[in-house]
Amino acid sequence: MVMDLCGEAVMSGPRSRRLMALDDEDRAVLEGLTRRTTVAVGLVRRARIVLRAADGEPLDRIARELGVQRNVVRTWVDRYGEAGLAGLQDRPRSGRPRTFSPGGGAAPGAPSL
Repeated sequence: MVMDLCGEAVMSGPRSRRLMALDDEDRAVLEGLTRRTTVAVGLVRRARIVLRAADGEPLDRIARELGVQRNVVRTWVDRYGEAGLAGLQDRPRSGRPRTFSPGGGAAPGAPSL
């Protein structure tokens, strides 16, 4: 069950909306992220998802128009609802750290071959 803005339970389904309140400050930050060219593509996509959900668009339409799965849309809307703007940031990943830098060279301290 999802709660609407009045606090009433509504059924969740393929065309359901995740109703959420978005204050003016958060909206300005999210809109700014979508216009910046130096922000990671994933963060821009998450900002667009949250903005569209706040405007009341159904989750399936957001997913279809942004080219992602519906559960991805639901995940980011829920994470924004739980943690605000901080919830849209990448979380640390598990596993072994990289041994090569993104630029193609060896990372500092990595053994050379």
